[in-house]
Amino acid sequence: MPVKTKPGLEPQAVARAGGFPGADKILSQLANGAPRRRVGLRPEGRAPVREGAPLFADSTSSEQIGAVTSGGFGPSINAPVAMGYLPSSHAAPGGLVFAELRGQRLPLRIAPMPFVPNTYKR
Repeated sequence: MPVKTKPGLEPQAVARAGGFPGADKILSQLANGAPRRRVGLRPEGRAPVREGAPLFADSTSSEQIGAVTSGGFGPSINAPVAMGYLPSSHAAPGGLVFAELRGQRLPLRIAPMPFVPNTYKR
């Protein structure tokens, strides 16, 4: 159902005024930024990192900063890929985080998504 507004008032302005479920949290995140971000992850080895693998800021840290939400082998790029959530402070593309896999810490490079650029024309 379209949002009814007064003439000259954009729907975005109405949304920013609040008055909808979750407005406090959403408007706060729009103004201040989200506390965590979904990021693309490219393991530096050949081993795929699966859902649930904990993410750490460095190879020796005991504090988990995030988790892998999905991962597997990417046949289009012939390498493993994964996605996960990290604090916004650790989510810059090109950064390095570590996943724990079978008791070892594997380096993962934060990569822009999509992993393969689209080739279709609009």
